[in-house]
Parts: sequence; C-alpha cells; structure tokens
Amino acid sequence: MNFDGDLRKIGDIDVTRFAQQAAKITDADWTADAFRQKTYEVHKQTQTIRLIMDEDGRHRDPTYHSSYQTYKELLEPVEIFIRRQFEQTLKAKRLRKKHGRGYFIRMILVKLLADGSIPRHVDQGETLAKSHRMHLPIITNEQNLFSVGDTEVHMKDRIHLIIDYVLAGEKIIDADGATLVC
Repeated sequence: MNFDGDLRKIGDIDVTRFAQQAAKITDADWTADAFRQKTYEVHKQTQTIRLIMDEDGRHRDPTYHSSYQTYKELLEPVEIFIRRQFEQTLKAKRLRKKHGRGYFIRMILVKLLADGSIPRHVDQGETLAKSHRMHLPIITNEQNLFSVGDTEVHMKDRIHLIIDYVLAGEKIIDADGATLVC
C-alpha cells in the first residue's frame, strides 16, 4: 500500500530454521483447516495453517490461533524485521505516538499443492485495503512464478508466509480514490 508499482521488496530475512520446521508439517496439519480453500475458489489448490486470522475479516483484535504459539519463536524475528521496516519513518513515528503501535492483522502459512496454481485474481476487502500485504517464501521451487498486477517475479514460493500489517492511523487511498484510515 501507498507506494508506486505493483510490488516492492522490503529486504531479506534468513528463513532457514523456518524452512526446516515447515518441512516437518504433517499432512494432517495442512488439511485440518480448509476454510480459505472452501471460501475462495482461487485458493482451492492451496492448504493453509492459520496463525493470525479471522473468518469475518475484522480489522482489529485479530485471533491468534494455537498454531501461532507453535511457530512463535520463528515468527518473532519476522515480526521485528517488519516493524523495523515500516516504523522507522518519521510518518510512522508520528502515527505511533498518536494512534499506538502497528499490528499484524493476518498471518497464514500457505502451501501450494504439487502441480497446483493460483489463477490471477484481486484480493479485496476493507482489511486488505487498510494493510500492507507481504509474502515471505519459506520453502522454494524454481518453477513457480508470483504475479502482482503486471509484474511477474520468480519468488520461488512453494510454502510461504502471508502477512498483513497495519500502521495504526495511517491514511490510505483506495483504488476508487477514497481515503481510508487504519
């Protein structure tokens, strides 16, 4: 959100330990929750483990699932990295002083099924319009392409972490030109 272009790389983070843990996730864990796959046709060839997520798409007071605790030690460096990236600007410091600390509204581990694909689509909803979406590849595959808008990159994602982060009080201009306040 609030930058020119379709996507922007914000940095590099070592996911070696996360990849080792993700490789041990059982099929039972991957298939335990099919809400996202059943609700959104475009995600039917994926499997999801909810870490922070709500079915009602709320923008405040997100639900931290028990799986978050399972991966908490691995998530903490990622959270610190993201906060540093977003909260270092003067604008972010002013927002924090007035509205409080930024927060994570969604974190999910997503696995693309073998030979699966996700068709082009536009994620919608107020929560997505008011947050910064990040994709962190955990386990890679050279054959996968990741597209956002007209930009296509080799993100090499097979299992990745999707993260939505909110800077409290941030004003965002949506696709229709309306100003939204987080």
